[in-house]
Amino acid sequence: MRVIWNLIINVAAPVGIFYGLRAAGVGQWWALTLGAVPPAVAAVWGLARKRRVDALGAFTLVVLLLSIGVSFVTGSPRFLLAKDGWLTAAGGVWILATLARTPFYLQAIRALTAGTIRERADAAWRDSARFRHTMRVATAIWGVGLVLDAIVRVALAYTLPVDRVPLVSGLQYVVVFLGLELGSQIYVRRTGKDAFREETA
Repeated sequence: MRVIWNLIINVAAPVGIFYGLRAAGVGQWWALTLGAVPPAVAAVWGLARKRRVDALGAFTLVVLLLSIGVSFVTGSPRFLLAKDGWLTAAGGVWILATLARTPFYLQAIRALTAGTIRERADAAWRDSARFRHTMRVATAIWGVGLVLDAIVRVALAYTLPVDRVPLVSGLQYVVVFLGLELGSQIYVRRTGKDAFREETA
């Protein structure tokens, strides 16, 4: 359900708004800018509902608000399209930077779980070298994947016709997100499950 909701907010809504506004005669710049609103609103709502600011949620919100702010600085549709790539790259670099302390993947587990499961994950992180290695590799998968995705996004923003980019970018988002989600989960289940069970039994 979480994956479906994420795709609706970050792909279906922005793409639908863009092409709906374009069909109504709205310019490319405004259609792209207004398409960025649903993800920003969802991020704000998520933080308000949790009533606490975690690193993952705060970073997501900052990236989304920055993207909307940048859209008012320039009137270039291609720059607006390319900024998705640059912000994706920033996200990938930030994820890789978390390897120095608490890996992104462990932060995501903490943000999406509670109670016993979160306590078991914290215990495994503290006591199992194998589990720590698994969290770091899963984090690296996301970080490297997003940086490579960003390179492709920027290239597409400046080579494809503007009106085609949102659809292609949306499809790319689905493929990359599902690929990273499934790939990292498969890796964690194969390599980290035994360590998690052994260290937290």
